[in-house]
Formats: sequence, structure tokens, C-alpha cells
Amino acid sequence: MKNRISEKDALTQLHDGIRLVSEGKAEEAETILRVVLNSKPRNADALWLLGRALAQQGQLKESIDAYSKATQVEPDRAVFHESLGVMLIQIGDVLGGKKALAKALELDSEALRPSEYTFGKLIEESPENKIYWYGLGIVLELQGKMDMSQKAMLKARQYDSTLSNDT
Repeated sequence: MKNRISEKDALTQLHDGIRLVSEGKAEEAETILRVVLNSKPRNADALWLLGRALAQQGQLKESIDAYSKATQVEPDRAVFHESLGVMLIQIGDVLGGKKALAKALELDSEALRPSEYTFGKLIEESPENKIYWYGLGIVLELQGKMDMSQKAMLKARQYDSTLSNDT
């Protein structure tokens, strides 16, 4: 079977995938990462990078699938749970997102700093998006930043009064 790639080639392609995702060339990254995953379907790093590439393309549900698979392959990697949590919140699965973010925090006390930054950037781009404010509130709450969390939650409720504190 010739569709197998060597460990060295897989590592090279993963590095290419990282570079392409960071450059915003998500479609190219997706192509490379799918080659790696065709040969090595349980490569957690490739699954996580594929999730990032898919998210950049607006394919949020597919991104969640990739992140979820990464958490199944390597359940002790906080970044995988953190990415999954952010994406779940973005599609409106607040409870699932909160659970994934809590798992990330359990694995690494610094795991939610990227989430806080991500929701901050999303809010800059779309300041009236209630779910981004709510997501930021959840991240801040999990980090124990209660005053800041309450402010973010209040902002979210300004845009949607049906949001509750324990959603």
C-alpha cells in the first residue's frame, strides 16, 4: 500500500501545516494534513491542526469533529480541549464548551489564556456578538476572574436578555 508516509515525511508535512495555518493558507494546510491523516489517522497534532485549518475556513462543525478526535487520541493535552471548548461555544454549545474549557484548565492552569485572547479578538471584530461576550465570561469565570466575568456576562445579556448565568 503506497499511501503510507514515513515518520520523517509526516513530521515535515506537520511543520508545513503549522506554517500554512499561521499564514492563513487554510485550504493548503487542510490538503497537507489530510495526506498525513490518511496515512496516520491517529496523529493528534495533525487532527488539531486540521481543526484550526477548518475553523479558518468557517467549517466550524468539521473543526469540532477534528478537535474532538484529537482529544480522544491524546486526552491529556490541554490545548486540544481548549480549542474544542472555544469552537463549541462559537456554535452555541455553551455547556459543552464550558466542560471542554474546564478540562483544559484542569490539565494546565494556564490553558485558558489563549481562549481569553481569542474571545477578545472575536469581540473586536464583532462587538455586538452575544456568544463571544458570553464565551469570554465563561473563560474568565473558570480562571477565577469573577469581576471581569460578570462584566462580560452583563454585556452578553445586553444583547440577549435570555442568557442566564448558569447556561
